[in-house]
Amino acid sequence: MITVVSIMAGGMLLGFLLRAKQRIVSGNEKLITYAIYLLLFMMGVSIGSNEQIMNSLSTLGIVALIVSMGAIIGSILTGFLVFKLFFKND
Repeated sequence: MITVVSIMAGGMLLGFLLRAKQRIVSGNEKLITYAIYLLLFMMGVSIGSNEQIMNSLSTLGIVALIVSMGAIIGSILTGFLVFKLFFKND
């Protein structure tokens, strides 16, 4: 845990020091995007090679769909409520 916090703090410090260098910040955004793509791909490889997950994919898929739909509906309702309470100027 200390490793994760240290890396995060180091990144924040470096970002603070380089905040005026727009070219570096722009390059960093592209690097983060490609890193996320790579992580998603590797997660897919890991899931695809796990026989237990692949055998129970139909059950997991239904549960994942229900959880995802609940999260989406909850996010929409919460966003609507926050907009009505704090941002509507009537």
